This record gives sequence, C-alpha cells and structure tokens, in this order.
Amino acid sequence: MIKTLIASIYKHIFFRRSIRLLDTLNKRSFSNTEENSKYQISKLSTILEIAFSNIKYYERFKFNTNKFTYSDFQQIPVLTKQIIRSNTQDLVNLNFKKIEDVICNTSGGSTGEPIAFFQTKEQASHGLANYFLALNYNGVNINQTSVNLWGAERDMYNIKKRFDIRGLVHNKTSLNTFVLSDDIMHNYIQKLKKIKPKFIKAYVHSIHDMSKIINKHNINITFTPIIQCTTGPLYPEMRNEIKKAFNQAIVFNFYGSREVTAIATEIRDKPDMHILYDNVLIEILDENNNQVKQGEEGEIVVTTLNNFYMPLLRYKIGDRAVKGDDLEFGTLKLESVVGRTIGVIHKEDGSRIDGQFFTTLFFNKEGIKNFQLVQKTISDLQLKIVKSEKFEQEELSSILNRIKEELINTKIDVVFCDKIDLTSTGKIMYVYSEIS
Repeated sequence: MIKTLIASIYKHIFFRRSIRLLDTLNKRSFSNTEENSKYQISKLSTILEIAFSNIKYYERFKFNTNKFTYSDFQQIPVLTKQIIRSNTQDLVNLNFKKIEDVICNTSGGSTGEPIAFFQTKEQASHGLANYFLALNYNGVNINQTSVNLWGAERDMYNIKKRFDIRGLVHNKTSLNTFVLSDDIMHNYIQKLKKIKPKFIKAYVHSIHDMSKIINKHNINITFTPIIQCTTGPLYPEMRNEIKKAFNQAIVFNFYGSREVTAIATEIRDKPDMHILYDNVLIEILDENNNQVKQGEEGEIVVTTLNNFYMPLLRYKIGDRAVKGDDLEFGTLKLESVVGRTIGVIHKEDGSRIDGQFFTTLFFNKEGIKNFQLVQKTISDLQLKIVKSEKFEQEELSSILNRIKEELINTKIDVVFCDKIDLTSTGKIMYVYSEIS
C-alpha cells in the first residue's frame, strides 16, 4: 500500500503532463470509431500544416490541410530509413521554438541498421500517456507492484546497486533477461513468487521460455498477474503456455517502437489490436504503397501525431500487419501484427511465406529448446537448433520435410548450438531473410 502510494505521488509530480493526458484519454471510448477517426484526422491536420510550412523536405506539398482526402495524403511519399539517413536536416522544423525539448534517439535496429531521429518532450508525454492508457484498458493499476522481464541494456536500471531508488518510486522490479539460462530463469521464478507482482511486462520470448520451465517442472505459482508481452508476435501457442503457467492470467500483446513510442494494444475481452489513435495514424500498405483491404496483410506505415520538430509522415517502420477494419483513411484496428518485414522467407516464384508458418512447426516440440531460421540465398537456409535433453532426430526430420514441401529445391544447413544470439536490444529474430 505504501509503495503504491509512493509510485502514485511520484508519477503525479514528475509525469504530471502524461497523467493529465491520460485522464483526458480515459474519458474517450476506444470503441467509438467515428469520433476517434475524426479526432485523429484533426491532429494529422495540425502536423501536416507544421510540416508543409516549416520543414524543407515537405515544402513541395501544399494541399489544404483543413480539408483533405486520403488521395491528397497519398501524395506524400512513403518515408524509409534510408531517406531519413540521407535527409535528416531537411526533415526537421528549423522554426521550432523549444529546441531544449528536443532529444536525439535511435531505433532499436531489430529490423535492420538503426537510424537516428529526434523526439520532443511533448511526444514523450503523449507516448507515455498512451502506454498508460493501454495498461488501463487491460485492468492494470499503473502504481501497483510490477516486474519488468527486460533485456535491452540501455533500458535497464543498474541492478547491481544495493538500493534501487528508481525501482522504489515506480514500485517496479527489473530483471535483466538480456542473457538467460535455465538457472537464471529458475532464480527469476523464485523472485516472482516472492514479489507476487500485479503486473508483468516482458519480452515475449523471455516470459514464454520462463513459462515453459514453470509448466515443465509443475512449479506452483500462487499469484495471478496481468501480463503484457511485447517486442515480437504473441503466437497462440505462446499465449497458451504463458496463461497455463500463471493461473490463466490475462495476457495481452502491446506494439510499440523507439521512434514512434506507443502504437497499438490488445484490450481484454476484445478482438484485434487497437491503434492508440492519440499518438499515431497507421496505414497498412501493399508493395505499391496502396492501402490494403480489411483482412489483408501489408506493411505498417506510421505517421506520428505529437512530434512538432521531426514528425515522421508515412514512415515505413519495417513491420507487417493484417488490417482489421474497412476505414478509408488508415486503420484503427489490426487483426494481428504478423512479424517483421524481414520475418518472411522468399520463394523462387516471388511469393513469400510468413514466419509464423515456421514458428508453428517448432513451438511445443519437446526436443527443441529454441531455434532460428535464416534465409541466406533463395535456395539456401540456415537452421540453428538449441536441443533439449529430449531431442530426437526423427522429430527434427519431420519438421525439415515439412519445410521442404513448401520450399522445393532448397538446401537446409542445420547448425546445433548452445544458444540463439539476441539482437542489440535483447530480441530473438526467429525467422528472417538476408535477401531483399
């Protein structure tokens, strides 16, 4: 109770802007699609006016920002990481008054080479408020006891400190999952049992691996947290494993990124991922940069709505999703985030197989502790396997035969290893291609 009170006081003092925004957003209904879309377009109008009047890269666009169509908006070319690298100075607002509020950051790099970009305190406040909103939607009290199962070193508090003041004021314990072993996970499980957190925020592969140990050893978990999974797709097999380990806990998926912060969240008892419309506008585009129809898959393209120094307009973030509604102007729902753009395998005929096909072949196989499938060339795959004590060649051979049914004339080089290397921000890329 005291820790919860301290966390509440701290947030109201040091994050008062975000708390005020949260209070305002909580008064809106996420299910009112028409009103939320109007609200979103109004914010987009403001961003476009700022960009057209103050940012060199967008000076050539002069359509009426108070009344415009989706066709007008499509005149703005899709923004890529390479364009940002080559035109950084032309993408910033040189008339921005509060330059002291500007912060340089970098993308995580899980979908390729990281890029540098600029954010503002206003964007950060909205990002945090929208993150808190996602937690509220799922029944999380942002001040109650929580645990982060996290892995990016630059995001971690110094857990070697004897006294963690940040952990105290946030009522949060951070457990570094950048490096994991069975012994470390057993240790973390005991810490979780002692802490009994109301909320767990975790890399999806970290909580999934931990859940497998809990279920395998029939470890008795005496609390039922709300669990947020992030930094990767939450496949049905993974969700079921996690729910089983934590007493059928609420498990929800959250989608965000460093460059745009909060993007979308699942909401308890509701289908789909819901766009955090105060923070971003999302389009799902095909290979010709045209918007796909409801139920179709495409690339996620993001427009930030709260960065007045370096707004990202129609930014191709490097992820893919299935559009979840039939709105003409972007989308407020995603049926699913189906994986990274590089999380697909290319076939000889030019078609692609989504990474989820391969993950379903490997999950829940007792003999395979972990895996990574990498496409080296159109006809060469490398498959890294971390074996468990129950490994059987017959089980692996069955998987390989199934892959070869889909990828005819493809050679698969199997490499047995002790661990799968993580990206620089602690993620596992289960399936990806090194060819364009």
